[in-house]
Amino acid sequence: MLSREARLDDPSSRLFVEQAIDLLCLQLVRGHSCFGALTVEEPRGGLADWQVKRVTAYMREHLEEEIGLDELAATVNLSRFHFCTAFRRATGQTPHQWLVNLRIAQARQLLAMPELPVTEIALSVGYQTPSAFAAAFRKVTAITPTEYRRALLSDGAGDLSSSKQGRHP
Repeated sequence: MLSREARLDDPSSRLFVEQAIDLLCLQLVRGHSCFGALTVEEPRGGLADWQVKRVTAYMREHLEEEIGLDELAATVNLSRFHFCTAFRRATGQTPHQWLVNLRIAQARQLLAMPELPVTEIALSVGYQTPSAFAAAFRKVTAITPTEYRRALLSDGAGDLSSSKQGRHP
C-alpha cells in the first residue's frame, strides 16, 4: 500500500507516505532498541488553537501545491513527528485527512460554478489528475464530483444529504 501511494502523482499522497514512514520508524525504534525500555514522560497536549489556524491557513494558501509535513511543522516550529502527534490530538485527524477535507470543501464550492470544468477544479485544489480528484471526492462525499454538481444544479440539495458527514476543517 505504501509503495502504491508513493507512486501516485497526488500531492496529498506525499503527506500520507511521510506519516506512514514516521510511524514505521517509531515502531522500529520502540521494538528494536533500548529506547522502548525508557520511561516516557507524560504526553503534551495537542496544538493550540492559533497553531491549528496557522497550519490551516497555510494549507488553504497552498491548496493547489504539493504540501509536505516538514513545511507544515515549520509553520508552528515543531519537528515533523511532534507536529503529527500534536495535530492529531488537536483536530482528531491527521494532517493528510485535514488537507483532503480542505481540498474537497473548496472543490464543493467550485463545483457550484457550471462554467468551470471538473478537470480545472481538480487542478486548482491540488490534484494532478481528474481520477485522483474523483477518488478523493468520492471517499469524502460518497458521490463523484459530477454527481455532486448535477445534484447541485438540479436544485437537489436533498440529494446531497446522503454524502458522508464528518468533521471538516
